[in-house]
Amino acid sequence: MRKALSLSIMSALLGAAGCSYSTETDFVMPDLRVPPEPVSMDKNDYPVFPDGDAGADPAVPAEEGGVGFTGEGWETNTNFDLIGDPRAIKGGTYREGMPNFPGTLRMVGPESNTGLNFMIAAMAYESLLSQHPTTLEYIPALATHWQISRDQTTYRFRINPNARWADGRPVTAEDVVATWNFYMDEGLQAPFYRLTWGKFEEPIAESQYIVSVKSLKVNWRNFLYFSGMSVLPAQVLEEMDGATYLEEYNFKMLPGTGPYHVLEAGIDKGNSVTIQRREGYWANDHRRNVGLNNFDQIREIVVRDDNLQFEMLKGGDLDNFYLTKAQRWVEELEFDLIGRGLIQKRKIFNHSPNGIQGLAFNTRRAPFDDVRVRKALFHLFNREQMVEKLMYNEYELMHSYFQGSIYEDPENPRILYDPELAMEVLAEAGWKERDSRGRLVKDGQPFEMEILYRQKSFERYFTIYQEDLRKVGINVNLRLVTPEAQFKLMMERQFDLVMAGWGGLLYPNPENTFHSSLADPDNTNNITGIKNARIDEICDAYDRMFDLEDRIAAIREIDGIMANEFHYMLQWTGPFHRFVYWNQFGAPEGTITRVGDYADPPSLWWFDPEKLQNLHEARGDSTIQLEVGNTDNRYWLEFEQVIAPQEAP
Repeated sequence: MRKALSLSIMSALLGAAGCSYSTETDFVMPDLRVPPEPVSMDKNDYPVFPDGDAGADPAVPAEEGGVGFTGEGWETNTNFDLIGDPRAIKGGTYREGMPNFPGTLRMVGPESNTGLNFMIAAMAYESLLSQHPTTLEYIPALATHWQISRDQTTYRFRINPNARWADGRPVTAEDVVATWNFYMDEGLQAPFYRLTWGKFEEPIAESQYIVSVKSLKVNWRNFLYFSGMSVLPAQVLEEMDGATYLEEYNFKMLPGTGPYHVLEAGIDKGNSVTIQRREGYWANDHRRNVGLNNFDQIREIVVRDDNLQFEMLKGGDLDNFYLTKAQRWVEELEFDLIGRGLIQKRKIFNHSPNGIQGLAFNTRRAPFDDVRVRKALFHLFNREQMVEKLMYNEYELMHSYFQGSIYEDPENPRILYDPELAMEVLAEAGWKERDSRGRLVKDGQPFEMEILYRQKSFERYFTIYQEDLRKVGINVNLRLVTPEAQFKLMMERQFDLVMAGWGGLLYPNPENTFHSSLADPDNTNNITGIKNARIDEICDAYDRMFDLEDRIAAIREIDGIMANEFHYMLQWTGPFHRFVYWNQFGAPEGTITRVGDYADPPSLWWFDPEKLQNLHEARGDSTIQLEVGNTDNRYWLEFEQVIAPQEAP
């Protein structure tokens, strides 16, 4: 641990919020910027476009998106609800742990496909439009208005004349054009980007503020994707190509338009990344940002061991801990700080989509290229015992790649532990002889394999699996590596089986994980190497399915194919998110958004001065009891005006 647990918990805790301590009683409130009273909760008191066209170039006429632009004949949205809480208070430093230091801070290219990279990109860069996390309706971001042609292939966007880059330069249509060209650069080594943006012709800057783009083919996702494309500065992009970006921007950020950035001084390689709130953010007072982006700094601290991360939370070195271990939730949260309310625990139920979690097979290698072998190994994975004994029945078994959604195929096989069936299937695959050591052999070669994983806590499951496989004559080597090494090996396809997890998507995009074109190149999500002609055919047809029911049927068919091909030994999931955090934060009623997850607190929460003061007093007086609050938060399940979380606008 960085600090001894005997030190003042509060000195470490409140130090994170920007305060100082010399003794336990010498409490100094951090510099928090409290909004003036009274604070209105009426969305209409917070304009969508507070500055009108004040920043427009006077040389650009109204018909080209300049001063006097009326929006007639265009779409926009000025009726959306607040996302954040207007009572939120700005200031302080929020600290949370991360399991590894990223291989890069780039937002595109090799090793950029991590949760931290996506979180930083969402804070530093903006897209033409955004989506409201409650209703999923489109809302203005860099663009104020948009048009969709009658044939659904051409889109036009009017850029907000007030939008500014971090250096104060205006955002223009040329930035959008340059961004598209950048993402299409083969030097980026990002085949998924070329697959996605290659569905469009090169965008056209019709004027300084109006940009248009045409789809090469009809695709219901194209507007969703292009409107959500992170826009980058043309002034920088025009001076380099993709290969130069990979070389020069490994730990350097391109300028953005968003509320945060990462400075060179905020990168402590191997230890932490500090995300700094930017002064002068152009859209700070826009309705979509009211009550959001409250912390001055967000510090992501490398803590490779999950147990140590939990101890650091209890010791005050971290502010929040996202809890993934059921045993800890059931057995380890009955201590004084929680009982007295100094630390809060929450199980938050919402409508965030489940992703994929399990052991991924590398089907490029024998014997995992045989579906019978994969099926047999799955039947030897005693998930039922693990969920019952190790996870206290907190979870449910996964049988689908779209678990718990409208896209889940109800006909998927329910794979349960069945060693007898497994041995029959292995025998069909030619694994029926044994050597003098009792090992299964085929063509004189023993059945041996390796499981690659990044967290020591996974060994609880894998040692059970290892022993069960040993009993039937299969040798398993368990290989623990750093998260950075695992990610690199996984992206370079250097594994037999690897512990993998992918976040869920609101709108399934099967091609980026299951399409054959991504099976052989490195640095794609198709880590198992699946090549299935029917999946490719469905992916191509899926693009033209504007009817939700057609898309549901298509994804269910893909789900069924994947479930019967056994490219993953799916594990388990729970319809909730569990947090343990110090009782010092304000948050909206749902704590996180309706479709959000562990990444929401840094942008949604804030330090509450009254709670900070009460926490300080309770730390100094063990007789003080703070409000504990309800452990289960079902706000979003009880929310009445809910649309299906997967239904596109």
